[in-house]
Amino acid sequence: MGRKHTRLPDYSIGATVLVVAITLPFFVFTRAEHLQRVGAKATPTPHVAAEAVITTPDPTVGAPSPTTQASPTVSPKPVPTTGAKKPAVHPTNPPASPTNAPTPTPTPTPTPTSTPSPTPTPGPDAPPVAQLAVTPSSGAAPLTVTADASGSTDTDQTPITEVVFDFGDGTPKVTLQSGMTATHRYSTAGSYTVTLLVIDTARLSSTVSTTVTVS
Repeated sequence: MGRKHTRLPDYSIGATVLVVAITLPFFVFTRAEHLQRVGAKATPTPHVAAEAVITTPDPTVGAPSPTTQASPTVSPKPVPTTGAKKPAVHPTNPPASPTNAPTPTPTPTPTPTSTPSPTPTPGPDAPPVAQLAVTPSSGAAPLTVTADASGSTDTDQTPITEVVFDFGDGTPKVTLQSGMTATHRYSTAGSYTVTLLVIDTARLSSTVSTTVTVS
C-alpha cells in the first residue's frame, strides 16, 4: 500500500499578512509625521488618513479574518502669522451716511432795493449873462462887421432861447432863435453902438453893448 501524504496547513501566507498589518501603521504614521513637519513650514495640508485593508488569502487555512485598520488622523500644526494683528477700531460716533445727512437750507439772496435819485430842488432863476464881440471894430466905409453872441451863458433851468442884435444905425434889429452870430454892413462913416439882448425861456434878459467906428 502506498504512503498517504497528509498536507499540512500553509501558514506562510498568514504570517506575511500579519507582518504587513503590524508594520504598515508604523510606516504610515512615520510618513504622516514627516509630512506634518514639512507642512508646518509651508501651507498646511489637509488631514491625511491612510487605511490599510488586509484580506485573508485562504479561509481554510485558519488565518485571521480580514481586518481594517485606520491610521491615526494627523492634524497640521498651525502656521504662525507674521506680525501682530491690529485690533479693529470701532469709532464711537461713526460719520453720518450721505443719505441720512441733513440737507442744508439755502439762504435766500436779498433782493437789492433801488435807491431813488433825489429830485434836485430848483434854485432861484437868474437872468442870462450877455457877451458880445464885433469884428472888425473899426474901418473905412463901406465896412462889414460880424456880431457874435456865442459867449453868452445861462446856467440855471431856463436856458437862452433868443438873441437880438441892434447895430445902432437905425436899421431893423436882427432877432435869432437859432444861431448866435449876425453880419451887418455900414455904408457911411460914423460911430455906432452895437447892442446885444439875450432872453431865456423864463423871459429873463440881459444886454451888453460895444462901439464900431467907421471912417
